[in-house]
Amino acid sequence: MPMPKLITISDGDSTCILCPALGGSVIGWSVGGQEMLRRADTTAIESGDPLSLASFPLVPYSNRIGNACFNWAGRDVRLRPNFSPEPHAIHGVGWTAAWTLEERGSTHLVVSLSHEADEAWPWSFAAEQRFSVENGSLIIRVSATNLSNEAAPLAFGHHPYFDQVGAHLSFTAEHVLMSGDDALPTIAVEPEGQFDFIRGGETAGRNIDHCYAGWDGTARISWADRPFALEIVADLAAAVVYIPEGGSAFCFEPVPHVNNVLNRPGDLPAMPVIAPSESFSATIALTAVTV
Repeated sequence: MPMPKLITISDGDSTCILCPALGGSVIGWSVGGQEMLRRADTTAIESGDPLSLASFPLVPYSNRIGNACFNWAGRDVRLRPNFSPEPHAIHGVGWTAAWTLEERGSTHLVVSLSHEADEAWPWSFAAEQRFSVENGSLIIRVSATNLSNEAAPLAFGHHPYFDQVGAHLSFTAEHVLMSGDDALPTIAVEPEGQFDFIRGGETAGRNIDHCYAGWDGTARISWADRPFALEIVADLAAAVVYIPEGGSAFCFEPVPHVNNVLNRPGDLPAMPVIAPSESFSATIALTAVTV
């Protein structure tokens, strides 16, 4: 595909590159010359694959919906699977859609998405991302408004990638949801062993693709021999951690609900249910801090 338009916002030595056409995604963000997210190169951008970028939006839901179906208000809902060869639906619709540029300033950018009910998601909604760089922080404010005529599940998170080489991750959560061979959650347990990040530890050598429930909303990533660490703060109660064994990048994704929650109604945090014309909103702040 041709090279899509990239937009840069900056504040001092903090620079963020965004691409509305590719899922309203982040291409890269650096502070003082240090890449704070995995920077997407030209090949990644030209591929059009959001999984190769720095971060992308998760709307109207996070992670997988098992076998792309669930029951809602007494009726069966079947979605279009979108992650072959898996039979599941994943990450919603915003990450593969072109977003519309609404507002642009030197330090901020606003993009929007209008979704009409279809086989990918049967409720209409409008979504907005407001990106800003200020005082060494990248702040992402997200919101989604229910445009259907009934209360509907509607949520919003983000899916950032970080360099894994030399990375240490620390955060606190009450439970980790173990996964089966189908990549769907099974039981919730206290984090132990490779799943425990309370005291922090290297990401290298782990093999994780799990959701953490009861996240306290703060996390820290540091890298050996780099001047800045990264602090993540979000008003969201869950986080997905993806660390592929032997991979060059990993993910720490602030999200509002646990994986496959529409098929697991007893799990917490639950999927937000939003009344007609009402909105879900959240803020994710990424801040570079001196080690």
